[in-house]
Amino acid sequence: MHASQSRATRSSDGPTGSAEDPYEADEDGDADVRADETRQCILEAALRHVGKEGWSVAALQAGARECGLSPAAAALVPDGEAGLVQHFVERCNERLVGELAARRAELAAMRVPDRIRTAVRLRLEMLAPVMDTWPQALAIQARPGSMPAAARALAALADDIWHAAGDTSADYNWYTKRALLAGVIGATELFMITDFSPGYADTWAALDRRLRDVTQLGKAASQARDFAGRVAAGLETFMSSMGERAQQPRPADKEESKL
Repeated sequence: MHASQSRATRSSDGPTGSAEDPYEADEDGDADVRADETRQCILEAALRHVGKEGWSVAALQAGARECGLSPAAAALVPDGEAGLVQHFVERCNERLVGELAARRAELAAMRVPDRIRTAVRLRLEMLAPVMDTWPQALAIQARPGSMPAAARALAALADDIWHAAGDTSADYNWYTKRALLAGVIGATELFMITDFSPGYADTWAALDRRLRDVTQLGKAASQARDFAGRVAAGLETFMSSMGERAQQPRPADKEESKL
């Protein structure tokens, strides 16, 4: 039946008709699925080469070879090294959502500030295995073409954390809380890449200080006014500072990280 319908459609429309062949549509869909699976294979494999190759096209090419493909297949990854960084960020964010869901009972027994702190620390700890190369990743995120995706991922992360913490606000506080938390996460991440204290103890102390500051700030109603403009300016400053701070090299004798 399908074949006769397809032939009838083509004969009525003529050889250059616009009717879509269902078989061709199915083939296109399968091709898209295969391309996406190949892209995911390359990205996941490339992460295992970041320690040696950095966040680079070379890492993607190594990932392609690991997937049994030509190095040229690295071109399947949109935006090259920026796409690799974005993949890692989104992968970590998804992993955090899963971990927070698994700890729902544990989080329910905590005060809200402690839930937030726990979630932020869990997310930042995911950077530890790639910390030696993470300054390069931050510099890539700070590029003008990469900043929008990086900002969206940061905003989504802040929203996921507040949601897991049980936030039910529906007024301007919804935006204020997420904007302030995004600033805390970004600032603490920058601190972390220059922190060589055991177990990143100084980073967690800095996180505590920033969360206390945010709590104080959030209680002031006057801070809610024109916060959108401040947040926009703050995000621009944050992303620019990432590019500057991220260029600082880590000590050569730092033990090589492994994914």
